Amino acid sequence: MTKKTGWLVLAALVVLTVVVVLQETKYAKLPRSQTTLLWGAEVVSILAALVLRSGTMRDSHWREEQERLGTIANNYYEPRRAQLTQGFAIGVGIFAGLWWALATWSVVFTGMRRSTETRGLDSFEVAALCGVLAGALLGGVIGLVVGHVWEGWHRRSRQARLKAHA
Repeated sequence: MTKKTGWLVLAALVVLTVVVVLQETKYAKLPRSQTTLLWGAEVVSILAALVLRSGTMRDSHWREEQERLGTIANNYYEPRRAQLTQGFAIGVGIFAGLWWALATWSVVFTGMRRSTETRGLDSFEVAALCGVLAGALLGGVIGLVVGHVWEGWHRRSRQARLKAHA
């Protein structure tokens, strides 16, 4: 994980934590019905951030694996693992943002009925933002796992092909 990505993970956690803290005050940004989901998103986001920042499932024994394949160059797996991680983070973030926004669309209508459209739209936008942030962190972990599994499978299949041709 790069330094810039690390700051983005921290910023996402700060935003989600601020929304959780505000949820217990009169300045709550989401309807009360979303409080349990918001706390769940906060817990999942913290766990996801810990996994992303920990360095697990990274290319730790690449030199030994590459030597078994007959080379020490390792410019194949890392970019592809990074693309999988980032792709899943974007995809799951978009999906979660759309889902959470759809789940809170009724607050806009409630705001219209009570002549507080701005507050309803504000709640809707905060819900979408929370969904995107929590989804992106979770998607990053899913992509990290998929990339790790793919790399292991690909290395084993390359070794099997080398043995079959030798």
